[in-house]
Amino acid sequence: MDLKDKKCHQAHEKILPLNKENKDGMLKEIGNHWILENSSTRLIKKYKFKNFKKSLEFVNKISDISESENHHPEITFGWGYCEVKVWTHTLNDVAENDFILAAKIEAAFSHLQEKSASTP
Repeated sequence: MDLKDKKCHQAHEKILPLNKENKDGMLKEIGNHWILENSSTRLIKKYKFKNFKKSLEFVNKISDISESENHHPEITFGWGYCEVKVWTHTLNDVAENDFILAAKIEAAFSHLQEKSASTP
């Protein structure tokens, strides 16, 4: 099952940090320029947009996804960009939930790009 098709584990479930091998494998699965930073404890990607409105549209989509998954990233955005940082705060590290959320965010970005390309 693809990461984007999984559901994030809930806070009451025991969540464990991933080892380096698992992190690297999941990073390859989501691809598209996601990186691990801060001693591999933060999953980060910066997206580029043609204007502020498109950045905000994407942030709002991330908000919907985050609420439905009950897992919330740190988001910084402005004119033409949106940076997303994902990690499990209780672990101060990344877990499978973080990669699931990143995969869902990546799918939403792809959908927005396809939608933009099909409208004049």
